[in-house]
Amino acid sequence: MTEIPISMTDLAIAIREGARVESKNLYGKSVVFTLPSSGDEVALWPAPRKPQPSPSLLLFWLRRSPEGKNIVRGELPWTSDPKPLVDWAIGMAYSADEIGPQYAHVLATMREHNVIANIVPVQGVGYLIHIPLPDSTYLAIGGEEGLPSRADQVENWHVQHEGVAEHIGVVYHGPELHEMVSATQRYLQATATRYGGHHPLGAPVPDEREDGPDKLYGLLSDLSDLRRVDHTAPGGAVMTIFDADGYNGATVAVPAEIVTRMCRLLSAEYRVIETYGG
Repeated sequence: MTEIPISMTDLAIAIREGARVESKNLYGKSVVFTLPSSGDEVALWPAPRKPQPSPSLLLFWLRRSPEGKNIVRGELPWTSDPKPLVDWAIGMAYSADEIGPQYAHVLATMREHNVIANIVPVQGVGYLIHIPLPDSTYLAIGGEEGLPSRADQVENWHVQHEGVAEHIGVVYHGPELHEMVSATQRYLQATATRYGGHHPLGAPVPDEREDGPDKLYGLLSDLSDLRRVDHTAPGGAVMTIFDADGYNGATVAVPAEIVTRMCRLLSAEYRVIETYGG
């Protein structure tokens, strides 16, 4: 029994819904869908039936520019299952030359905020915006599931920090592009301030001394004894560190330059914990 292939009417609907592109059938005889960035049209129509005994049915396809120039053509198996044809249409719509122009303004907005990113293919996802970090972790930016074929289809931006084999944290999830870019910029600045860009947020800084009042006093003393650029800057502080029970107090004079840097670090730390948790 010969398989009845999918009709052009049903195929147009399947491509429209599955690939999320403009798709229409022409009198039930062919399907035409439009690629989202270039505006190129791709047409599919049944090939003339081959003489028996060959039972295979084919669709011819042709990609044409908006100016009417033929770009590339080919043929595809024509069966009752729309999935292979929808997957093929998705591949056309999600090709690098289609995705790149769609998100050029997003990358430009990020560059304006000193955030350098690029678009990379990701197996099983399609494409994501990628920001590499110095410690081999990275930020991945997409919609709910990768980047849609058109930028205006992004309902919510999702930014997450990923390691080689671990998920580190969600940076932003929401609909506003500029809020996403600002949150990403703040996260990168906090990472660089906190660990010099060499450790992901939440990673411990190696040190032999156990955290506690003694260690804090020792660090303040060491910082205060280091060579400084300006020994006359006003605004230094005297800090006394106690155990929680009020005993074992120790006092150290902290120069203004160290106080200023500590305030900057603590401000960045406060923003990180307030926004993303400790």
